[in-house]
Amino acid sequence: MKYLNLILVLIFYSCSSKQNKIDINGLIVDPTIKNEVEKHISQPLEWKDSGDFMQVYGNSLSIEGYENDSLVISSTDFSKKLPFRSFYLWDKDTLGINGAYGLFGGTGFYIKIANKKAKLFHMLSSDDFPTYAYKEKDSLIMRLEVPCTDTKIVLSELPDSTKNRIIYGFVEFKSDSFYSASDVFIKGEEPQRKKIRNNMKIYFKSGLLKIN
Repeated sequence: MKYLNLILVLIFYSCSSKQNKIDINGLIVDPTIKNEVEKHISQPLEWKDSGDFMQVYGNSLSIEGYENDSLVISSTDFSKKLPFRSFYLWDKDTLGINGAYGLFGGTGFYIKIANKKAKLFHMLSSDDFPTYAYKEKDSLIMRLEVPCTDTKIVLSELPDSTKNRIIYGFVEFKSDSFYSASDVFIKGEEPQRKKIRNNMKIYFKSGLLKIN
């Protein structure tokens, strides 16, 4: 009888595990990523304008930046911390996770999770004037979400839309090329544009964006 009970317990555990498994294409769920994240981020930064509606902290930078297909910056010095902000937000059944270096405009990532699929974009935003474009002749815009290749997304857990929990994660990507306008130009003239692409690895933590 005890063997029968053991078999029933194993069957129940197996079925329960299958039901609780998060099956999202392009996403790895690994609770242990939190330990690695904490090695790369510092204590929250004091920024009076942020309140408590997003996470703001120091974060290490790993980047290979290319300008006109030539390597112009390479950084893997994890001892240096740059201001970083991140949050996640639900829009109906779509989960968006944002993270960027910089307190206003910034450079980072955007994760879109919908229909059991996770997609990773290189996100760039400007705070003064439209700066970015997908193509050389496109109109400049304030925020760009650039498609990426060789992507990897790891989350400590998938957020519950009814709860406010801190999640931890890691992203890795190689961005497609995009265009960035110079912030030095003569009024009335079209600013010069540079062809850019970035390879990045980013560890982060995020909380639910509090709008109200």
